[in-house]
Amino acid sequence: MKKGFLLTAAMACVLALAACGADTTDAASENLVYGTATLTYAEFFSGDVSSTDSFDAVSSATTSKYEIMPNMDTDFVDETANADGYHITGVKNVNVAVSEADYEAYQACNPTFVPTEGEAPAQYKVVTMEDGAAVYSETHFNLADTVTDATAELVTGGTWGDYQINVADGAAAHLRNSREDEFDINSEIQGIILETESGLKVGMEHMQSIWVQPYEVSFNVLDDNTHNTTIAAYDNLTELSKLVGETVTKITYIMPNAAYVYEFDGIYIKPLYTEEVTASVSEGYDAVTLSISDFGDFENGKLTVTYTLGSGRNKEITTLLETALVDGTDTYTLDVSALAGLDAGGTYGAIISSDTYADVTVALPISQGQKAALADLVATAQDLLKEDASNATLAEHVEEAEELLADETATSGEAGTLLAELTELTSSGDEEASGERGGQH
Repeated sequence: MKKGFLLTAAMACVLALAACGADTTDAASENLVYGTATLTYAEFFSGDVSSTDSFDAVSSATTSKYEIMPNMDTDFVDETANADGYHITGVKNVNVAVSEADYEAYQACNPTFVPTEGEAPAQYKVVTMEDGAAVYSETHFNLADTVTDATAELVTGGTWGDYQINVADGAAAHLRNSREDEFDINSEIQGIILETESGLKVGMEHMQSIWVQPYEVSFNVLDDNTHNTTIAAYDNLTELSKLVGETVTKITYIMPNAAYVYEFDGIYIKPLYTEEVTASVSEGYDAVTLSISDFGDFENGKLTVTYTLGSGRNKEITTLLETALVDGTDTYTLDVSALAGLDAGGTYGAIISSDTYADVTVALPISQGQKAALADLVATAQDLLKEDASNATLAEHVEEAEELLADETATSGEAGTLLAELTELTSSGDEEASGERGGQH
């Protein structure tokens, strides 16, 4: 058996207990063995969030064939042509410390535990065995930085979740927001915790809320996912739904050996508007019509049509038109002929904002310009595949693009995602794009 040595933090604990007059005999006699282990999300977030009761043993399956985040644990990995993807089951490479007395029982309970030599890790969880089961402490965080000058944007009604928080760094650029991984908070991220003004703490999971570019974190709050079918289902909905009506003031990003805390004045999570909003465009894409039961439901409501090009820090948003909503009006037809003169690689959308509800993002149909640009990229990609048929990432994107072009319900947002990915893949061959959702994730 490989053994560690007496943990520095444990000695500090012994001294603190002694100062309080506590019996330190047991604590002083236990050496701790360090190592890394794979934990479920409930185990990983134990002691760090308000509740772990609603984490499932296996989170939702993803259709991705590529494991792009090295510290997410998965099963059912199959990279054949007919693969359905994999299940995300927890977190890899978590630093843990276990007493010598519990070492053998813990390794029998969790065979992924691998002891390590050397000094105590900077960040770790302590595990104890109780009635044959592993019980994990709160994380002894190694706080690398507390950031107070970052800004946060709340996006609602988007493609990947009911809510999405996009964080822009201040002076210290910790958060990965590009295809490069040279950031302190990068694709090796193990977890994210949202904390609210009231003290609610909720943990986030890989590929549901945490992405390769972790400057953005998304989450659902509704059991009924028919309004957002991109992701089949969200785990931990019981806790996620508690965020509605709360104000997020802190986001903790957990890397294997350090944590970064971002503090904000407050990100208020408004309730969702769950009634149907329909949108259509004219054949020439010069008019948008939106229909709803009653726009008067939105206090101080405003309708905005936007065009977005790029992502992350390079994202440019152009407001094409903006109008106040009028009580009693249920249909708006708006002139958006300016769309024809804009880059087809952008994304078009309508947003309803108000004091009552979270912003409602209304997906608009794919434009003719986007279709033409996507068809050109598919042709370019097919030529590249003739030269290198082994490029599975490019082939997968071509298949997705062909399906989208044949889909009469395809949206401008979906087209924008594929246009960005295929543009990068055909120009650089960067396979990482397969899991980064339109260059953003």
